[in-house]
Amino acid sequence: MASSLGFDMGLVQRSQGGDALCHSAYVCGGTARLADGSVVDFSKRNDVVAAFVVTPVGAPSWAADCSQLWKRAVAAEKRADAQEARLFELTIPRSIPKKHWEELARHVARAFVVHGMTVQVGIHCPMATDGDINPHAHFMATMREIVEGEFSRKKARHWNKIFHGAAKAIRYKVAEMLNEFCRMKGLDCQVDPRSNAERGLPPAEVRLPHWHILHYQRTGQKTPAMEQRDKERAARIEVARLEAECAELERELELARAEAKRTSVAEPRLAAPPDVPRYVFKGQSHAKRGAHRQMARTEALADVATDLDLPGLRYGP
Repeated sequence: MASSLGFDMGLVQRSQGGDALCHSAYVCGGTARLADGSVVDFSKRNDVVAAFVVTPVGAPSWAADCSQLWKRAVAAEKRADAQEARLFELTIPRSIPKKHWEELARHVARAFVVHGMTVQVGIHCPMATDGDINPHAHFMATMREIVEGEFSRKKARHWNKIFHGAAKAIRYKVAEMLNEFCRMKGLDCQVDPRSNAERGLPPAEVRLPHWHILHYQRTGQKTPAMEQRDKERAARIEVARLEAECAELERELELARAEAKRTSVAEPRLAAPPDVPRYVFKGQSHAKRGAHRQMARTEALADVATDLDLPGLRYGP
């Protein structure tokens, strides 16, 4: 059975407090000085497996440096409510070996780079809540094309046709690329782009944007969305516990039934007494009916043979 595709899309928006420099530092596990002079430092993270930039043909050398890339990209945006970057996040199936992760991420990034976008990629592998690994790839795509060595003065509005109202189509395209990659590598892995509802599965846990985590790290207070997520997570854990308990009880019940069946087969059974045929007497006197009943009993017992010498009365008449 194919596993569900984990793929999310988003934007770095100034109106929502987003900052491409901060997000870039998070993706690559580095540091960055923000516009307000503050410094963010993600260099102590130990879950960053790889970080690189995929550039279009003919891009200048500075575009391959994520620090220079996003300093120039942010400077090109003048509006207070500007969108600074497009975000994508792809969950890498655990069945794909680590040695293929970077090649897979480049394969997906090139699908956007061919349109002229410059894409920063970061592959992370923290531990999941179930104690296993959680490999995934972050993608940050620029909002402008690089023209003659600099970001264009105009946003690439024609890219809107690729993304506007096309989230489902992009999701299916990414699933197709991932499945194609696995076939090329001979990997036994396939993903299904359909939602859990379309597949008849329970809804997946809500994945919150990273700024919720940053807010919690900065203030020590969870956002309402994080509190709701934690309640749902606790409920899921309790349901899983109850389901496991029910499964164990069902298993014990099946064992008890099997044991009872074996016991009943092994125990000797007493022979059933012979059936005494019933006669219907119509139009006979009470004495004749009694004689016929006695004769029926005698005939029935005559078929029962025994070689035993039956003892007489113990205490005599």
